[in-house]
Amino acid sequence: MDVTLVLTHDCNLGCGYCYGGAKLNRAMPTEVAEKALDLAFGDGSAEVQLSFFGGEPLLKWRRLVWVARRARRRAREAGARLRMSVTTNGTLLTDDRAALLDELGVYVGLSIDGVREAHEAGRPRMGGGSSFDDVERGLDVLLRRGTSFETISVVTPANVRWLGASVRWLLDKGVPRIGLNPCYEAYFTDEELALYARGLDETADAMIECFRSERIVSMPVFDNKILAALKGGLTEEDKCSLGATAVAVAPSGNVYPCERLVAEDEDPTFRMGNVLEGLELRGPACARGPVNDECTDCGERWRCGSFCACANLAETGRTDLAGGTQCWHERQTAVLADRVAGTLWNERNRPFIAWFYGRMTALSGAIEETGPQRRGEVPVRAVPRQPPRREGRIRLTVLA
Repeated sequence: MDVTLVLTHDCNLGCGYCYGGAKLNRAMPTEVAEKALDLAFGDGSAEVQLSFFGGEPLLKWRRLVWVARRARRRAREAGARLRMSVTTNGTLLTDDRAALLDELGVYVGLSIDGVREAHEAGRPRMGGGSSFDDVERGLDVLLRRGTSFETISVVTPANVRWLGASVRWLLDKGVPRIGLNPCYEAYFTDEELALYARGLDETADAMIECFRSERIVSMPVFDNKILAALKGGLTEEDKCSLGATAVAVAPSGNVYPCERLVAEDEDPTFRMGNVLEGLELRGPACARGPVNDECTDCGERWRCGSFCACANLAETGRTDLAGGTQCWHERQTAVLADRVAGTLWNERNRPFIAWFYGRMTALSGAIEETGPQRRGEVPVRAVPRQPPRREGRIRLTVLA
């Protein structure tokens, strides 16, 4: 079982698009944390994924470290492989904390929306004031130490005009993996979607340039489409599990099918149970989709990410109904992913081939002759391993 611990509802930032709701001074007690670990290790899985979320989880640094150490001990006892990650705004990162996260094997997702203008458009300090300098300082800590991490940028109507510049700035800083998460809660005008398209196009150009300079970078917005094509389409394992194999535990012990549905922990609609009341969890009250009529004959259905219940809920109010912005985004990124893959394949770019196909010596003759295909006709020997991700996004199975 993949388990996310919402260590606190509190946060030192006041992001306008946060789905966590009001910032409340509620933190996860030891008893709930221990029961959450029981849930994570209870099914005897050979691999356990544990994520720390909030609010801002580093506000509860001691609890995070205690749980991580406890989880490592339980993993050794169970003979299980443990993956851990934390999503943080970075303002509380220090060299010592980054060193300990490295030691504990905790992968870091740092939330930063890009260049100063983009970041300040939606991520102020609680009570007002810019958080950019403190977040950049945290980013520099990770870069300086060589900590395993990625950045997470939320794309909104307020910051979309700086999307291309933000991606290039992050790449110039040395960020190895950049996640771009659309804010589906917001309404994008046609003008803003045009800016979004331009920013994504510039992102694709930047990715191509990096591979041409023999620098491997990861852009999940394109990587997931390329990998899905190589696999011949998404399987059920790649899609949102909706509480089936991954859940989130609130400070109260209440269990939800995703951390994005916890909010203030006051709406029981999606609640699945409570770890303090036993581990017999009921299924989530979520319908799966999409059920849109227009999806039936769509040529991109085979690798479309519109199965994410939380993204659907944010845009349409239903977990099984995809919205127009999400449809636009899926089509736009598919076209650009094919442009990235086609360009680099035609150039026989060695870093690209190594990253997406595995080592050159492992390539089959069929791959050498045909290159990437839209329906995954190329036999893939290996694809790059992805870090832990608990965002309701595509989680591709590693082929080896």
